[in-house]
Amino acid sequence: MTMNRPQSGNSLHPKMLAEMVSAMKWMGEQPDVRIILITGAGKFFNTGMELLDGSGTSFAKGSDFHELNRLFILSEKILIGAVNGPAAGYGVSCLALFDLVYSVPDAYFFTPFIKWGMAAEGASSFSFPRLMGQQRAARLFLAGDRISALEANRLGIVSKILPREDFLDSVIQTATEMSKSPPGALLATKKLMRAPVLQGLLDANDRECTLIHEERFGFEEYNEAIKQFRTEQDQKRMQKSKI
Repeated sequence: MTMNRPQSGNSLHPKMLAEMVSAMKWMGEQPDVRIILITGAGKFFNTGMELLDGSGTSFAKGSDFHELNRLFILSEKILIGAVNGPAAGYGVSCLALFDLVYSVPDAYFFTPFIKWGMAAEGASSFSFPRLMGQQRAARLFLAGDRISALEANRLGIVSKILPREDFLDSVIQTATEMSKSPPGALLATKKLMRAPVLQGLLDANDRECTLIHEERFGFEEYNEAIKQFRTEQDQKRMQKSKI
């Protein structure tokens, strides 16, 4: 599954969210599909929420955003992330919901939730502290630190870094080899690994989406941040037009 909005860094436009939900549901119903590989088109993996053309976006429980997270959490397929370039916001937080994550060496990762007047999402308020510890998660969420692929690997966000040359082919080859494994054993092992955190992830997704819907998205701090962002983008376009 390729997130295909390269003109905006594969940001989560409502249309793309709906398409991803539909694709995940369809693949989940196919008994011959054992592995789902997710990557981005162009230079970026995913840059999070759509900031300039996000009309119709919702974070409420039952929305496409909430449902996509739920589908990732409950999926009985092996989920592989192929991070082909920089990742921001949801492009980072969703990675903890995958079973394996491969990255190119020059990718970088950051979560500017606070900058946009938002809050952690993708069940990351639960998954990241558990994955890397409270203080390291706070570096990403509260301080907004940008980290390299190498550090993401050390923190447990990335499973393995692969050379950029033939990157996607290498990930596909790994997925192909995995698909030859006994399917029952694959699913049983995934279920055992997910069981201790399954309810925690589902609860975190509910909490985060409820809070963002009721207190963050569309409220004053978010609106001010987006207004500033649009002003900065307009200034950049004006500067380019003078060159």
